[in-house]
Amino acid sequence: MGMIMSVPKLEISRVLWSELVKRLAHSGQGRRESGAFLLGTLQPSRKVTAYILYDDISPSAQHRNYVFLLGGDMSKVWAECERQGIQVVADIHTHPKGPAQSRSDRAHPIVSIGGHIALIVPNFATGLVRPEDLGVHEFQSKGHWKSWFRAEAANKLHFT
Repeated sequence: MGMIMSVPKLEISRVLWSELVKRLAHSGQGRRESGAFLLGTLQPSRKVTAYILYDDISPSAQHRNYVFLLGGDMSKVWAECERQGIQVVADIHTHPKGPAQSRSDRAHPIVSIGGHIALIVPNFATGLVRPEDLGVHEFQSKGHWKSWFRAEAANKLHFT
């Protein structure tokens, strides 16, 4: 029996992905977390067409060892979405080591709507970042998440 491929959770161009990972690595400088909102369309598929780095919406977002956003920072994200006619389709942030969620990540989703996707990039996005290195985490509801790692994580992403 052959391997069953799952439906991708997120589609993004290789060029945009490469630029995003480089910007995350630069933002975190190899010593602190960095992140971004992934913007685009949800229908007919969850397609990333743009992003906005956390440090572009809040100067203090990464002045700690972790990502920290205030509620008012989100107004800048919604304004950018309105300007471009797009939506937040996922978020991404880096971790110092592996792609698993921290206790804080699980308890405080950046977008707490069922089906929202959160990607975690290990090693502060430094070096080669392959799809199978990521953690792909889908918020279910009421604090529950579904997570994929390694080959399963790679199968949740579609690069164009």
